[in-house]
Amino acid sequence: MDNRELTTILQDPVSATRTILSVWSDIPVLLMLDIDWDRGPLVMIGTSDRMMSPLLPPGSLLQLDKTVRTVVDGNWSEFDRPIYLIEYRSKFYCCHAQRRADTLRLISHAESQESTSISIPFKEARVRGQVTPIFRPLAARGSVAGRQSGKRT
Repeated sequence: MDNRELTTILQDPVSATRTILSVWSDIPVLLMLDIDWDRGPLVMIGTSDRMMSPLLPPGSLLQLDKTVRTVVDGNWSEFDRPIYLIEYRSKFYCCHAQRRADTLRLISHAESQESTSISIPFKEARVRGQVTPIFRPLAARGSVAGRQSGKRT
């Protein structure tokens, strides 16, 4: 890729690369130096995904532990419950999860404005791993992490 191609991508308002770089522009560079890259890749919660908000607002940067692919049952407090990255029908969900026989419940954060849970067939879901927060953007009205402008909640 040459400079002209990169410039074209970065100037395109619908470019995924531009969106990622604009969201990540708030991440302190020194934070990136402390990441244990051997532990797993970084993933970002989508800019419109509010399933785990306010615990993990849109644009949060997470580290994926691909070695933990089993949904663990247990009695969890709100902050101790594992958070998973789950793929279902070409869409990714960052959420709590609970398995009951052949069904997997994708559970949103208790204070999220999204639906409480989504039940999907376990055989069609792919648990990509457990995630750990690395960076949470500050919530401000009109920002990716804040409430959407014009909506009152």
